[in-house]
Amino acid sequence: MRLWKAAVVVMSFALFAAEGKAATYYVATSGNDANNGALSTPFRTISHGAAVAQAGDTVYVRTGVYNDLVRISSKGTAAAHVGIHAYPGEAPVIDGTGTAASTDLVVFSNAQYVDFSGFEVRNSTHIGICVYPGSFLTISGNNVHGSIRNGIWAGYSKFGTTSDLTISGNTVWNNVLENQNRTMSGGWAQAIGTQSANRVTISGNRIYNNYGEGIAYVLSDGGTIKNNTVYDNYSVEIYLDNAQTTTVDSNLAYTTGNSAYYRSGYPASGIGTANESYSTSNPLNGLTIVNNIVLNSKYGFYYSNEANGGGLQNVTVANNTFYKGAVDLLWIASAAHAGSVFENNVFYQVGNVMTNVAGGGVTYRNNDWYGGTAGTASGSGDVLADPRLANAGGLTAADYKLTLGSPAVAVGLTLSNVTADYFGAPRAVAYDLGAHQLGSANLDATAPSIPAALTATAATSSVMTLLWTPSTDNVGVTGYQVFRNGSQIGTTAALTFSDSGLAAGTQYSYTVKAYDAAGNVSSASNTATTTTLPSGVMTGGADTIAPSTPGTLAATATSSSVSLNWGASTDNVAVTGYRILRNGAYLTTVTSTSFTDSGLSASTLYSYSVSALDSAGNQSGVTMATVKTLSNAKHRAAK
Repeated sequence: MRLWKAAVVVMSFALFAAEGKAATYYVATSGNDANNGALSTPFRTISHGAAVAQAGDTVYVRTGVYNDLVRISSKGTAAAHVGIHAYPGEAPVIDGTGTAASTDLVVFSNAQYVDFSGFEVRNSTHIGICVYPGSFLTISGNNVHGSIRNGIWAGYSKFGTTSDLTISGNTVWNNVLENQNRTMSGGWAQAIGTQSANRVTISGNRIYNNYGEGIAYVLSDGGTIKNNTVYDNYSVEIYLDNAQTTTVDSNLAYTTGNSAYYRSGYPASGIGTANESYSTSNPLNGLTIVNNIVLNSKYGFYYSNEANGGGLQNVTVANNTFYKGAVDLLWIASAAHAGSVFENNVFYQVGNVMTNVAGGGVTYRNNDWYGGTAGTASGSGDVLADPRLANAGGLTAADYKLTLGSPAVAVGLTLSNVTADYFGAPRAVAYDLGAHQLGSANLDATAPSIPAALTATAATSSVMTLLWTPSTDNVGVTGYQVFRNGSQIGTTAALTFSDSGLAAGTQYSYTVKAYDAAGNVSSASNTATTTTLPSGVMTGGADTIAPSTPGTLAATATSSSVSLNWGASTDNVAVTGYRILRNGAYLTTVTSTSFTDSGLSASTLYSYSVSALDSAGNQSGVTMATVKTLSNAKHRAAK
């Protein structure tokens, strides 16, 4: 009787296929593979549903835990894929607990035009989802974890047999458990990896806490690695090994400081490239690495000259933002590099070496280097200034947007292979440096206000003391240019200036202009004209002694204010006030030894400096403090 039912089912499937009608089948833990696969009489195993499905058919898997090995060899067509999906609104689990050691849990074997989505795939004793081989497959929206080896892997023994895959929107975490004790000396797997595959797109995945590389594209061509968030993986977040004609675009790669995933005491590198030794080789060539944001890594970007050597051949690394490398932010080992270029990038180093690059064949140009020297990576069009990132040190992509007044705006080269930024905004004709295009329309073109109330006081027969009130600016005043008799004689960030080496009994005229970080300069202040004291005449009582530096500056923050307190200064005559600067810009002058700065943003770092003044315009040294305002949540909790 069972054989007869099975024959009827097979005949009906054949009729569906012959008539070209798409069918929908269902799988449930309460089902039976002898059923017809209807919603009320579902199949029991996913493998059987996949074996039954023809081009255009859909298999829906109901909620429950499937302790089965899933084998998929379905063949759809370009116009009619086979769909194997979680039933809408449900979350079926494929669990490898209890299966034999070194067994892949979900395997696509010679499958074509199949879409697989919505599953939790866990506890595989080898690979969670394996393609060996397959083509025109989409693996999306799955939660893959607990695999002894790879979370998702695609390849084959014959180069290019596995091809045209899309691996997107998956969450892949806590895999490569073979190395969870970090005892392997090499050969560990990846959260998502390919080998000997062509045209694999790895996009929009969240990949974290794996004891191997995050993404590795190995002995593979024509790939796209885009819009992934990859963090706290072992050794390297994104790795290109013997890869060609592959694009790495708009990925966020970082470490949070979780040392459980450190290798030899260091966090994973951000983007790594190499040609390791295999039975075949496919040396790095034609890579395009653009718009990525890489944070807190061992190396932000590296090329390691492994056994096969070969160097960087025709590789473009452009419009990326690299922040804080624990060793070098950029390491390029000596090799036979050729036709490669690093351009339009932001390199922002904190406390360690900026670059360690060797070998010819690589051009460096139009990069912003901040926090160290570029050395032999220096090139034409470079910017050596703070790029003014929104919140350097944060862990979100938005923290690495450029802000108004950034010197990285509109100074890049126009590149045909970079048409948008990390956030999807189009690149303007005037390209910005780094992964974010703020745009020349937002370039700071507003000059500071004119300094006011300039006075010049003859301190001695050869010294003139200048004092003025502060300018304001839409972004921030960087400093002041000081002119004597129409010629610039110096700059200062303070509101006072001492001009020395003057002739006795001589009249001098002074003006002051304010400037900002974008190079905008105000009009000149009023003119102050004064004559130095005659030769031989002492100061005439003029006070030239500055007050002592204020005592230690203490800063206490809430989510919207900072309270400052400091020790009083002393002076030979009298201290008349204290000048306060926030983030290098003049804030106010007070007569007391405390001040509260209000209306601030939560979770934001602020730097303050305080100096003392006397009535003659002498200014003391500064005492400084840096403080971060509380988050709104912390402030509420404190209350």
